[in-house]
Formats: sequence, structure tokens, C-alpha cells
Amino acid sequence: MASSLLLPSTPTNVNVVLDGLESLAARMTDLKKETLEKETAVLEAIIRRVTPLIPLLSKGQVHSCRCRIIIAHDRIEAPLDGGAYFYSESDLILYENGQLVRTHRYGDFRVSPGQGWEIFDEYPLDASTAIEAIGLDAIVTGIINAFEEAEETIILPIEVEARLIALSKILEGLQ
Repeated sequence: MASSLLLPSTPTNVNVVLDGLESLAARMTDLKKETLEKETAVLEAIIRRVTPLIPLLSKGQVHSCRCRIIIAHDRIEAPLDGGAYFYSESDLILYENGQLVRTHRYGDFRVSPGQGWEIFDEYPLDASTAIEAIGLDAIVTGIINAFEEAEETIILPIEVEARLIALSKILEGLQ
């Protein structure tokens, strides 16, 4: 970039180059901060719109549990002796109350008799921290994937109305 300024190397030339790099670094910091602020605003708006839909998107939930969608999932396994393995799992979850939570579950699993163990940690996150942790693109992709997976289970109002009409006709026929 400024290699011609460094020939011959003199303290003055080095200072000129460093002055340029300092201003560039400051500008990059400002741009990163501004980008994070805008991405945070976008994610907060997305969360506000998605949160009421989570009970529809949440699949396989026990009724006593909070509805949620898993936005990101990562699992690592490492084999141990005797068919056992160590595992580490991380999830980014959006609950039905709009709370983002990062979970970490890790332990060892044993097929044979023996003592296994598991630890589960949960860390609430705000939108900006979630973006810094995994990125807005990954979060949005996870939300879109949750919609695509739930598409088969979502019953549209037209389908419900048609089913109610059909059931009403069956009841009339039985009376």
C-alpha cells in the first residue's frame, strides 16, 4: 500500500504510514459498530414478528414445556474407551416469549455399565450478543429452516374450515 513511502526507511515515513493505518483502523471500528447496531435492529424486528408464530413452528414439544425453535445446533463427539464417547452440544434457541438463549450441554455417554455424566448450561442473550456469537446470516438461516421444517405441520385456516364443514356433514349424517 505505502511501501514506496518506506523506501528509504526513516522515522518520518513510518509515522506517515502509521497515521494512515490508525485512521483506517478507527474507521473500521466505527463501521463495525454501525453494522452491529443495524443488524441488531433488524434481528429485534425479526424476533418481534416470529415470536407469536413459535407455537406453530415448535415441533415435538411436550405440552408442559415452553415452545421454542432451535436456530443453530452444533455437536461434536470424541470417542473414548469401551464404546463410550464425550460430546459437546451448543444450541441457539428462540423461546415463545421472545428470549434468545444459548445452551451448552456436554458430558460422556457409555453403552456399557459405568458412570456417565452430563452438564447443561444456559445463557440468555440479547440480539447484539447473538449476532456477535454466530452472525445475523446464520440466525436468519436458522429461522428460515424452522419455517421450512414446520411447513408440513402448519394447518391453514382454509383447510381448517373445509375440515369443519366435512365434520359437520358427517355429524348431520349420523343424526
